[in-house]
Amino acid sequence: MRKLNRIILHCSATEPGHDIGADVIRTWHKARGWTDIGYHYVIRLNGVIESGRSLDRIGAHVKNHNADSIGICYIGGLDVNGDPANTMNGRQLDSLKRLCYALCVTLNQPLMLHGHNEYSTKACPSFTVADTLEELKSWCASYQRRFIDQRPPASLELTQYSSGAHCTCGNRECNS
Repeated sequence: MRKLNRIILHCSATEPGHDIGADVIRTWHKARGWTDIGYHYVIRLNGVIESGRSLDRIGAHVKNHNADSIGICYIGGLDVNGDPANTMNGRQLDSLKRLCYALCVTLNQPLMLHGHNEYSTKACPSFTVADTLEELKSWCASYQRRFIDQRPPASLELTQYSSGAHCTCGNRECNS
């Protein structure tokens, strides 16, 4: 796994109500000659989180700042006139928070949270992350290894046991 230490938030630069997903953005990025979607995650209008590039692959979302970052794009970012605006709704915000928490826990490290506009002259994500998401930014930056002591001993790891059925009939003891 590559060394990751920050999350960079983006917007899709689409108008309110224009719901697209990772598949559409992937098509846009491939049309630009990229090998895949540039983001690692996309948060749709209904709050559903879709995967883009896998985390082990360097993203293509901020020039000269991709090697150590995770790119997250929320759908929206423009008002009805096509001007930059924070259009992130409550479901998207909730999903962003959950995703940031999950990334910190999974990687077991703090991650700095930034907006694309901190690295370029673009408006993306159409707001200032430090002001709008101050609490989330602070939490991500101060995450500590809180869960390491709560993990089960190796003898109880889930990979050693199967709770699923071994047979199509549903009986784990059946061999047919």
